[in-house]
Amino acid sequence: MKFKNIYKANSLASKTGILFLLLFTSVILHLMLVVFLIVLFDGNGLHIIQKPDLSNQLCVDYLKLVQLFTSVGLFVTPILLYAHLTGFKLKFISLKMREILTTILIMIFFTPFIALLLEWNMNILFPEWLLFFDKNSDTIVMAFLKMETVYDFFYTLLVIAVVPAIGEELIFRGYLQQSMQRYFKSAHIAILVAALFFSFIHLELKAIIPRFVLGGLIGYLYYWSGSLWLPILAHFVNNAQAVVFSYSPFGFEGRAYFMLSESKVDPIIAVVSFFSTILLTYVLYKKLHLKKVSKRGLM
Repeated sequence: MKFKNIYKANSLASKTGILFLLLFTSVILHLMLVVFLIVLFDGNGLHIIQKPDLSNQLCVDYLKLVQLFTSVGLFVTPILLYAHLTGFKLKFISLKMREILTTILIMIFFTPFIALLLEWNMNILFPEWLLFFDKNSDTIVMAFLKMETVYDFFYTLLVIAVVPAIGEELIFRGYLQQSMQRYFKSAHIAILVAALFFSFIHLELKAIIPRFVLGGLIGYLYYWSGSLWLPILAHFVNNAQAVVFSYSPFGFEGRAYFMLSESKVDPIIAVVSFFSTILLTYVLYKKLHLKKVSKRGLM
């Protein structure tokens, strides 16, 4: 490609500036594009999203579209362009089926423990001035999770699970964790820093602890595997659970998210969840470690 690696020799400061410029430009262009598309297909569409009515399914669909384009513009497009222009390696290494299945099981078993952490986190009394910055997205998420058709299901899965999993992992594990590891010369510090940013960027203090723990786990999956596909898969499974169990045919009709964020969690189930996750994670770690050793032996 004509522009591939043209900024590879630039300084770190210059590359960082390029990334921020790409982020800003990408978000603006994607927002302009989604507004253009909404107005193109519905002359009243812009008015609908300016004064959102979450009881109106058309309005919810438009908000999902805005969320989709915003996520792509903020997380996906800029980092892919950055990698192309600077030669930054995002490490999309193929996975084996047993690694994929083990990761899926880890994220499923991890859910009750994360739900318990969320329950504890929500009971923390934060100062009012801090809560002013807290983004209360529960109402919008609940509206997004009200799905009546198969189309609604796959559309919501794309907006809530697929795009965030790809985009956020590109930024937080693919770029930030790698960059922090080079800077601090420590994979563990890099994982913690990336997990902190991952947690804070969601602007939700009442879920900051479980998101940090989740970010840490996903960070180690990336570190052990050396492949961005594994954290993307883990992130997708984590987000997809709320969508799958909120779909009407499963009988929850949008209440799964509410159950995970509001209801009391049985401590025994949470303890079983924690130790099951530890065991499965250890099994995956040993598999990935042996895989790395065997690769080195072939070199």
